[in-house]
Amino acid sequence: MNYNPILIALLAAWMYSGVYVLGYIDRRETVPVRGREWLNLAALLAGPAVIAVFFLYDFWNQVKENFDSIFRKVNAKRYDVEIELRDSRGQPVLESGQHGESGEAILRLKHLLYDALSRRASDIFFDPKPNGTLAVRFRVDGALRLVEEMNINLGASVVSAIKVAAGMDITEKRRPQDGAFSAESAKGPASFRVASVGAFGGEKITVRVLASSAGPITLRDTGLTGENLKIMQNAVRMPSGMILICGPTGSGKTTTLYALLQAIDYSLKNVISIEDPIEHVMENISQMEVNNKADITFAKLLRNALRQNPDIICLGEIRDEETAEVSVHAAQTGHLIIATVHSNDNLGTIDRLINLGVPLRSVAATLQLIVSQRLVRRLCHCKEHAELAPEYAEYFRQAGLSPRNVCRPVGCRDCDGTGYAGRVAIFDLMVMNNALRSALEAENATLSSIKEEIEREHGSSIMAYEGFKLVEAGVTSVEEVERVTLNLE
Repeated sequence: MNYNPILIALLAAWMYSGVYVLGYIDRRETVPVRGREWLNLAALLAGPAVIAVFFLYDFWNQVKENFDSIFRKVNAKRYDVEIELRDSRGQPVLESGQHGESGEAILRLKHLLYDALSRRASDIFFDPKPNGTLAVRFRVDGALRLVEEMNINLGASVVSAIKVAAGMDITEKRRPQDGAFSAESAKGPASFRVASVGAFGGEKITVRVLASSAGPITLRDTGLTGENLKIMQNAVRMPSGMILICGPTGSGKTTTLYALLQAIDYSLKNVISIEDPIEHVMENISQMEVNNKADITFAKLLRNALRQNPDIICLGEIRDEETAEVSVHAAQTGHLIIATVHSNDNLGTIDRLINLGVPLRSVAATLQLIVSQRLVRRLCHCKEHAELAPEYAEYFRQAGLSPRNVCRPVGCRDCDGTGYAGRVAIFDLMVMNNALRSALEAENATLSSIKEEIEREHGSSIMAYEGFKLVEAGVTSVEEVERVTLNLE
């Protein structure tokens, strides 16, 4: 039998290219989980053509990215008009027609703000370094990312530009200051809350980004489903009592608070909100803002609000003994109090109230619902299927969960290589019942006995279970749930 060596070589090359493309697809970050089987089949049938398409696609994206970068630098003036800054009164500030160093600082500030809105950043940190540079970092989905480091002159000018926009004293660099400003851009309206403090090497500035283009948040938008959603919807219909939303800083308490307010029937209820500061303007409620400099505190505004005959009072936070005392009194006199508390979990919320001087009997009489929550990052579309470790596989089996859709983060351009894009909340709702009230009202009640009763009536590790339900659905990863619930075990 005669064999053509040229044809054999071509066939071997074709088979090798197909196998190579299979490995290339498996390693590639941007290939989604869905549709990977069809790409694998195409790789076997048309290996060289598939790899050529990938290379051309990558080349085009690189050219486009470089062109966009050059275009922004060359057309700085044009980029400048994409965002307009306004002070706390809504008046335009920082005109872009300035020249020199200050003009460059304004352009750089606007660029950073626009970039923060594009990346969905929740905070911008300007950290002075001992060498005189200014490190700029974004907090995106709860994780910090270094954006750039400015030289000493430009950094000082950018800090001054921020303080001018926020209505702060640019000559005062040691004492803490607070301020706020807003912006209009192609990303929609947004407001920014600024806090400054003197630090070694300069002045540290923290800018809280409060984007308002997404519209009102509903309870479903927060991630509540099923029975938990019904509990929250029924809670705001209660005539009196206290609904407390707890969690550490950055756990989404304020977002859930606003979502809960959206579920109220304003045609039947007179609602007053006391906040520090007002983060989202709501049309149907009376919002009051705390001003400690003018001696307008939570407690004083709460006492005044009780004279307005409200049905529901919303408190941005219960943070001191006086506010806790007045809140409990209001709940006992026929008002529904909705508030946030900085605590770790449901038991920690009760402990927090006790530490603020609220008697256990008053806690038992007024408390209706405690909502403990955490935020977990969503997996980006670049995620890929993952196998569970033995200990998690056993947990899934006992909990009745399926490991079929479990995925892990990979990383791509869309998620800046993190593997995550966006966040979703997980909840642990504790409804007060007669058994829990009896445990709180007992003469020899302690935190240990209360904890035992909570675990008996409510169960334990609820937060972890809710998180692993999201893992089962392919929404987040095992590592992410473990990270946010580690201190709850």
